[in-house]
Amino acid sequence: MQAPADDGLSRAEIEKANAARPGAVADLIRGGSKSPKGKAPAKGKTPKTPAPTTPTNDATPRPRDPRLPRPGTILTREFQGKKIQVEVLDAGFRYDGDVWRSLSAIARKVSGTSWNGYLFFNLLTRAKKAAATPTEMK
Repeated sequence: MQAPADDGLSRAEIEKANAARPGAVADLIRGGSKSPKGKAPAKGKTPKTPAPTTPTNDATPRPRDPRLPRPGTILTREFQGKKIQVEVLDAGFRYDGDVWRSLSAIARKVSGTSWNGYLFFNLLTRAKKAAATPTEMK
């Protein structure tokens, strides 16, 4: 099966068109009107760009995760012979002179693969798997 071609539409444009009327997305993909009513924008006017769906500069702080140690704590982990030290801040983490939003992002940078940040820095342990029950022999 072949992957669909990139139509160049943002998720916000698709959702706005779906809310406006049925078939509006198909019109957008075919290169038709970008306005929800089916009319092309007036000559010389550019279509209005949709507002971002997620705020980029949210003033309300996130609630602090109870699994995190107090701000100022230094998390230390050795990974492939390299000592990694991360300082816990009020909002984020300082690693290698930069401030990061998550431990997972730091773990990805260090290891080159996706990690749960709490597991990587040993703030959380994996649940123990139940022991396999022995099978009866015939």
